[in-house]
Amino acid sequence: MKIIINSITIAVYFLGTQLFAGIHEVNNDEIIILMGKGIPLIDIRTKSEWHQTGIIKKSKLLTFFDKDGNYNIEEWTSKLKKIANNKDPVIIICRSGRRSRIVANHLDQKLLYSTVFHATNGILSWIDDKKITIKPD
Repeated sequence: MKIIINSITIAVYFLGTQLFAGIHEVNNDEIIILMGKGIPLIDIRTKSEWHQTGIIKKSKLLTFFDKDGNYNIEEWTSKLKKIANNKDPVIIICRSGRRSRIVANHLDQKLLYSTVFHATNGILSWIDDKKITIKPD
């Protein structure tokens, strides 16, 4: 039953995003489904954070904020566009969901990404759910 509900939820996301841009909050099971459909998961944490907790297999590692909270939006956007342009859906994840919410808002409002999925509670939720992480390369 849960898989059916998740499938319906994903279908609604895709149909709805044709009419309405915006940020869609997703949980861990939805992340798995979306990644299975080829939607890239962008992990915006720092390298040291990736090594602390591990990463989700097949995630794209693209640090947004450095350890001091600074960022270079032009450089980061240039790297992101090699993964997905603003017409492609993306999933954004960080440690707890706070930083990824900031980035998701930026993608939605400033860069006009048509479909942004936000991993609501970050990698901590993934780990709490006993989902597998791997060591980054």
